[in-house]
Amino acid sequence: MDSYEQAQLSARTNALQGEVDAMLGTYEQQLRDIANARDVLATATAEGWSSNNLIRVTANSAGVPVDVWVDPAAYKRIAPDKLGASITEAAQAAARAAKAEIDAVLAPVTAAAAEFAAPDDFFTGVPFVGRPIGDILPPPPAPEQEPPRPEPDTDEDEGPHWKGWGQSKNGW
Repeated sequence: MDSYEQAQLSARTNALQGEVDAMLGTYEQQLRDIANARDVLATATAEGWSSNNLIRVTANSAGVPVDVWVDPAAYKRIAPDKLGASITEAAQAAARAAKAEIDAVLAPVTAAAAEFAAPDDFFTGVPFVGRPIGDILPPPPAPEQEPPRPEPDTDEDEGPHWKGWGQSKNGW
């Protein structure tokens, strides 16, 4: 090997060493960012409110409700079936807020991962940390129309009554 080939090999080795050092630095930064995200998300909470502002749900970073607050006026202002829908709406809002917080905390990790090339098409079915997965929660449901309530039955009961029941048999 002559000196020219040796210089080319040395330059190529130095370039590869620079790339490896950069990748190692990014990897170490990702480890620090992941540790920081873990610490933040371990204690993070998010709140969600119902559209009528009568219900507040606090959820942990996984979107699991940990506290539900109901305005005392809720019992006077809305029907019980609507109260359940309001709680569900607030819980979904809290879960979405928790996901947004997770995305914000993990943004440095995913940004660092985006520096690396995505895997070949061979791995298309495998999730890659550098690509955002998307929204895992369904969109909020559209407000439902109230089903028509059945009319109260005004017909009197045609069955036996306690008044005069058995008068014809026993002569009472």
